[in-house]
Amino acid sequence: MPAPAQSPIANLRSLLSHYWDTPFFVELLLLILTAPVLYFPGRFQAQEIAFAIGILAAGWLWRRLTIGVWFRRTPADWSIFFLFAVMLPVSVWAAPEPLREQYAIPRALILVWNFFLFWTIVSHASRRRELFHLCVAGFGGIGVGIAVAALFGTQWTNKFPVIGPLLDKLPKPLLGVFVGAEDGFSPNQLAGTLLYILPLLIALTVYGVSRKRTAWISWLPAGLAAGIIGLVLLLSQSRGALLGLAVGLGCMLLINWRWGRWLLLAGSLAALIGLAVVPLDSLSSSLETAENVQEVAGSLTLEGRIEIWSRALYGIQDFSFTGMGLGSFRRIVNLLYPLFTIAPDYDIAHAHNFFLQMALDFGIPGLIALLVLYMMAGAATASLWKKSDRVWAIGLLGVLVAQTVYSMADAVALGSKVNFLFWWLFALIFALGRVRGESSTSTAV
Repeated sequence: MPAPAQSPIANLRSLLSHYWDTPFFVELLLLILTAPVLYFPGRFQAQEIAFAIGILAAGWLWRRLTIGVWFRRTPADWSIFFLFAVMLPVSVWAAPEPLREQYAIPRALILVWNFFLFWTIVSHASRRRELFHLCVAGFGGIGVGIAVAALFGTQWTNKFPVIGPLLDKLPKPLLGVFVGAEDGFSPNQLAGTLLYILPLLIALTVYGVSRKRTAWISWLPAGLAAGIIGLVLLLSQSRGALLGLAVGLGCMLLINWRWGRWLLLAGSLAALIGLAVVPLDSLSSSLETAENVQEVAGSLTLEGRIEIWSRALYGIQDFSFTGMGLGSFRRIVNLLYPLFTIAPDYDIAHAHNFFLQMALDFGIPGLIALLVLYMMAGAATASLWKKSDRVWAIGLLGVLVAQTVYSMADAVALGSKVNFLFWWLFALIFALGRVRGESSTSTAV
């Protein structure tokens, strides 16, 4: 006789039993409870901030007692610990006294929270497939939340005539609510944030739709999330992010075929050769005298961005080992390297290049640590190139490529409030290699 059908309550209990994990959820609770303190330190006393950090540290002891490890090893351990244990304190010390309190310390506290988030995701998502999927779902869910909130709190720009009138009709109840974004969220920062998530969701959706035997419930949430995030990314009108998305999706499409992989390799080599032989001085001069350089990426002209990049290079030359101090470039630039095409009272926010900003904040040693992190993540993604994990390799590679292209002309700098998605992304990349069954006693500490 056929087994009796289970009731919906029984099905729900079975589902919860698969995804419930007390050690993991306790650590998530600690992260949630401490986030307001470390993200908005100006509202709390020093003792409360120290107590919040102590709570996060206690989470590691909890992890050791419950699952038997302090943390799961990753290929980028040395670069991550060097960045946080050595260069982060140096970057706070290097900041001038007024800017240390205003920028360096608040950003450093956010990075401390991001550090604990990274190891929580890596340590638990690598334990079993259900927890990894739960972390991916949370990753996408937060992206949807950011996209929806952005609809009602972004200071939209009108680069495309068709979209502008529609955006003007949206209510903006979130304007002035968040400290540091009183005038609204930056559309370019918003687009860069959503770019951490969208290519992966697109890959999962296409994979689910293409497999006829796959139930719609397994891919529909990813498809809906991709639609919402993609719409808001389009509304942001960030050309740097849209270019990054296009390049990332193109790589995702080509890498499926052998000829496509050869084409990508040839294109990469051609780009490197071009950078080596093109006279950059004449190229810069041509760009500065071009007629249509307004609004290439954001409210700055292309000429203005080139000038900022040149000042960033001066700063890197003068502060090679320590950096200028975390978040200090935006103020120091007009004191040491005055800008001529940008008004002195205009806040440039950052170097408008993620990698230049990294060197300005953490010095060349910090930039090297970041590049090692990227290389290790790329290698980890390549190691997933098997049939069962190809969709993850394609999606994660698309995110890395899209973010790299975007980061050449803009930046979601380390220590910014939404940069936690950067660490979440890399945690998922490193965790996936372990959850596939490659973990051993040597991969845990």
